[in-house]
Amino acid sequence: LEYGVGQGRNLYYYPKNTGMVVGVDPDAKEDLLIQVSVAAGVPFVAKTQPCEAPNNQPDGSIDAVITTGALGASKDPAAIVAEAARALKPGAPLVFVEDMSFGKGGVIDAIEALDEFERAEYDDGWATLPLLPHAIGVAVKRDTMGDTGVGATTKGAGDDFESSTGLAGKRSKKRRPR
Repeated sequence: LEYGVGQGRNLYYYPKNTGMVVGVDPDAKEDLLIQVSVAAGVPFVAKTQPCEAPNNQPDGSIDAVITTGALGASKDPAAIVAEAARALKPGAPLVFVEDMSFGKGGVIDAIEALDEFERAEYDDGWATLPLLPHAIGVAVKRDTMGDTGVGATTKGAGDDFESSTGLAGKRSKKRRPR
């Protein structure tokens, strides 16, 4: 599930074995996005709706949520995060790349305000850039069924996500101080 899919440029970066990407964007151009998804070789469905609106995905059915600018542009990023948390499977990541140049420190706060996620990890070197500060990171949905439930997460679930995507060791991780 990708919030802020825009013109679909991220579709080229999804693994070729991706089952389906559901793109949510208030300005989604469905015809263009279908062409991009065919060129990228990734199955895709567009939802032209506000990002804050319910995405109608079943609870706990999504393997990953990607936000690329949707939280920073939203007047209610907490609504997007809450809907993403509802749809995500336990142990699944919320990966975010968010513009912070408009004073949207609330992007990280919106993620951490929900007890649904482990503490968000992000590279604060990007967040402190003078011209284009960005929050780039990951938050992993907690296992609310305990350590023995289906989809149980373990300490370091964010590291498992980085290993599975080939990102392990590619950047230094920073945790937001509490």
